[in-house]
Amino acid sequence: MFRYKPHIVERLFFDDATGKHLGDVCKFLAQERKPYRQVSRDELVRISDSRHHGGVVAITRRRPLEKVTPKAVSFWAKEGLPLLIMDGVANAHNFGAIVRAGAYFGVEKVLVANTSRQARPNASAYRIARGALDMVDLRLVDNMPVFLKTIRQSHFVIGSNPEGKPFPDLLSLCPDQDAGKPVALVLGNEETGLSDAVADACSEVVSIPGGGAIDCLNVASEAALLLQKYVVDGY
Repeated sequence: MFRYKPHIVERLFFDDATGKHLGDVCKFLAQERKPYRQVSRDELVRISDSRHHGGVVAITRRRPLEKVTPKAVSFWAKEGLPLLIMDGVANAHNFGAIVRAGAYFGVEKVLVANTSRQARPNASAYRIARGALDMVDLRLVDNMPVFLKTIRQSHFVIGSNPEGKPFPDLLSLCPDQDAGKPVALVLGNEETGLSDAVADACSEVVSIPGGGAIDCLNVASEAALLLQKYVVDGY
């Protein structure tokens, strides 16, 4: 957070052991005239409402998520930027893990459905993402099927569903008219996958075949494999 968005921090609390590693951070906060304080681990639990605080808690000021526009997506396509899209990933831990995988593989733009069943950033998601939520540009999509049909002009949109093609490489999957377009990967709900309308709006739908003992991968593991194959390996 301090590397990417230091000015959103309003207050900082830390325990004795962790404070020894926060000299530069505290110096910055002092220059900004923002308070920081060493407290006990029990106090960190009270402040964060969690025992999984890692020895440091930042109170931050964040803006509401913006809605994405086709104009922005078109600009990103000219920069060759891939998209990671979630439509109905409901578990905050999965959401955080997917964002972490995206940031690990260099994805800067992450889009999520603006619906009640789609997880949003919260304390659990931030903890699981391990900093990735501060590295990516996260935006909302109002009508996912319409949005995906629109961005097919600029991106090659790949959805992931058990009924899809069994994990072909990008060159064999992508038709000539879409060759060279950056990829947009679409992940659906943990239990039900992509809705029919969203799957139909994708350029192609793929699946990740396994050994048959388990019906599907965890959606975060699925995201990592898709990112490696279609973003890192690419064309």
